[in-house]
Amino acid sequence: MKRTLLTLAAVAILLAPAAANAKLVSKFGVNIQSCVVNQGGNGLTNGINVVFFNTKDAPIGQVQFHVRYRGHNGTFTATGTFTRGAEINKNLTDALVSYPWSGPSPEVCAVEKVVNENGNVRE
Repeated sequence: MKRTLLTLAAVAILLAPAAANAKLVSKFGVNIQSCVVNQGGNGLTNGINVVFFNTKDAPIGQVQFHVRYRGHNGTFTATGTFTRGAEINKNLTDALVSYPWSGPSPEVCAVEKVVNENGNVRE
């Protein structure tokens, strides 16, 4: 009995971090690898860090992300020249600044809109 309880406790501990991870929603040829809420000074949020890839041939000029964190919603825009397969690592502070920080995982981090360099929108 004791061994069974210890095994169940170990399994629960191993599965807990997976449940705490954000729901990443990749769309329109943008694959999100990670999305974390940055901790600023005084225990407050300071935007997000997002790592993503363009999976399409057309270079991207802009990616818009929607992030939900502890009941707050934010929209973030990454701009640049994002070519196919290149890893993009951006710190964005368009939103979710100065809220109480309670861990790095947002509930949701989703691609909302993508604009190719030529102006064509992927929605």
